[in-house]
Order: sequence, then structure tokens, then C-alpha cells
Amino acid sequence: MANVSKLLHASDDAPSFLKNLNLSDGDRGGLMEARGKIRQCLREAFAAATKAELGVTVRPKFYMQGSYVYRTINNPAWTPPQQMDLDDGTYLPMTFVQGEQRPSVAAASFFKFVDAALEKLAKAEGWKFARKPTCARLVISSIAHIDVPLYAIPDAEFSRLVEAKMAKSLDGVALDARADSVDRWDALPSDCVLLAHREHDWISSDPRKIHDWFVDAVQIYGPVLRRVCRYLKAWRDHNRPHLDDVSSILLMVCAWESFEDLGRPNVPGRDDLALLRVAERLPRMLEGPVCNPADDAERIDSRLSDASRKLAIAMAKELDRELTEIVEKCFDPDLAIAKLTNLFGDRIPDQPDLVDVTKAAHAEVRSHPARIAAAPTVGKSVSA
Repeated sequence: MANVSKLLHASDDAPSFLKNLNLSDGDRGGLMEARGKIRQCLREAFAAATKAELGVTVRPKFYMQGSYVYRTINNPAWTPPQQMDLDDGTYLPMTFVQGEQRPSVAAASFFKFVDAALEKLAKAEGWKFARKPTCARLVISSIAHIDVPLYAIPDAEFSRLVEAKMAKSLDGVALDARADSVDRWDALPSDCVLLAHREHDWISSDPRKIHDWFVDAVQIYGPVLRRVCRYLKAWRDHNRPHLDDVSSILLMVCAWESFEDLGRPNVPGRDDLALLRVAERLPRMLEGPVCNPADDAERIDSRLSDASRKLAIAMAKELDRELTEIVEKCFDPDLAIAKLTNLFGDRIPDQPDLVDVTKAAHAEVRSHPARIAAAPTVGKSVSA
């Protein structure tokens, strides 16, 4: 047996896999600086447009979401094409958005206005702008981008109520609206957060729910859950492009469901054992269905094609086999490191002194109950 926990995570100054996954202070600072510029750009753009058209000033609210706020963000394994990702949602009050005649007009107008403002900012900053189905993307460097999804939120949940209606699009240009029966505000829920979509107009999506779920999960199981999620994401990233369709949130839910299956008292205290317990269950979980813990009606494994799912399951089985070999059967520190590096990449520290095989072997012996052997039969002896 090999105890490789110290290779994965160290609370002292020793090197570890987790530390090698961390963003540098410069990378974090760059993301935060860019986020600040994006927010200020949109605040100014909305304030100027709404004041001119409505006589009132409407400023959007912002809510960061995703791996950065979950604290599961990793440095990319392969750059390019992988990049650090920060998601910063832009929110407007529902009644303000509903001032458009139709939902499709509102969604298209919302995107058109934000796209125009951010394209101008990107040009000024030397960034690249891209349109994604549910967001505007700003590529701020070769290794980082910021996504800006757009939301309409009920007024009661928006800190500043805006009692004004818009009779035209944000940029003053009327847009053609689809005439289908679904393209009506009364066909959409009015009591939930709506995400603007470039092809589907609006979809119900509240990122705060999944955020609250993960915060609660970490409170229950401790930081080891967050660390295991990061190890799984690093495994996924190292094995590109084979696992590109396996989303981070899918891996996070699989880790959580594994901990739920174990039960809180049975989650190992060692990171290598906790990761192994998840790896043992991962192939079965990837078979699906995997539902959003914050919304049972939503499947978060739905984007996996049959081919991608089969490949992910096969590679998860290999992860399980190799981790089992390392943790339960390996007594050579160098071999343990080589196997871990093959699974997770060269950010595994090449330090055999961090691998403990002696205590692990002793633990293996102590884990088995003592067996009482029958006393040997001793023949009669005759003294001379």
C-alpha cells in the first residue's frame, strides 16, 4: 500500500498536486481587474442608455458564479486550448426586461446591447470578443476568458426596483419578433430567474441554487469534497480531448453523490482514499442519469453523446483500477508517482519522500483481525 495523500495535498509549505493546480496571484489579479472593467463598462452603458430613453437610470447587478466562487478553479493543464474561466452574470429586473413586446425581442435586444458595449471594450483592451449561446465571452489572454451570461430576475429579488417600461429595444432599434405562440411573456414563469439564450430566447436558470447546494455540501463533508472535485477536474483536463464533454459540474455532482453514498462518518480522512472511494463509483454514475441537485428536473449529463459517455466510463474505470493499484497494492514510491503522473499529469510532485509505504503496509496488517492458531502438537520427550 502507498499513502500518497501528501502528494495530493499538504497543509504546510511542502509541494503538492493541489498547490500546483492553484492560480498564481498574478492570474487571479488579472481576472479580477478584467472583471472590474467589464462591470464598469456595462454599468456606464446601461446608465447612459436608460437615462436617455426612459428618464431613469437602470444599473445592472452582477453575480459571480461557477468554479471561481466554488473555489474549484484550476490552472489549465494544456494551454492552448484550455483556459481559466470566470463567469460573471449580469442581472436586470424582470419588469424592465418585460418592457419589450415579446420575450424574443427582449432576449435579442439584451444581447445586442451588451455585445455592442463589450465589443467596444474588447477593442480598447486588446481582448477578443466571442458570442456563445448563453453569454458574451471576452478572451482576456491566451490562458483566460470571462463569460458574461445575461439574466432577468424578479423585482422582489433585485435590490433596486425600476418602475418603468420600455416600448423599444435597449439600443432603440426595433427587432423582428417571432409570431409563434410561445413567444409571449405569459408563457414564461414570472417568479424565477430567466437566462437569455441566443437561440431559445429565455430559459429558467438560477445559478444561485447550484451555488447554495455546493456551499451546503462542503459544510457537511468538509474541504475534502472541494479538493476531490479539483482532482477530478484535473484528471479530466489532463486527458483532453477525450474527456472534453465531461463538464465540471457533472464531476462535482458525482463526487458529492459518492460522499452521500458513503455517508458522512465513512468518508475517509485521507485525500487519496477519499478520491479512490469516488473513483470506485464514478463509472456507474457516469452511466446516468445525473440530475441537478438543485433541480431534479434538469439532467446535467445530457450533453454527453453516447460515444462521449462510453469513453468517459471506460476512462473512469481505468482511473479506478490505477488508483486501486497505487493505494492498495503499491509499495514502491517511484512507481506510485509514475502511475499518478500518468493519470493526472506532471503537476504531481516528483518527491518519493512524500509517499509513505511503511505505515501503509503496517495499516494493512492491522486492518485484518487477529487469527488464533491452534497450538502445535508436541510429542513426548524422553530424558536421557
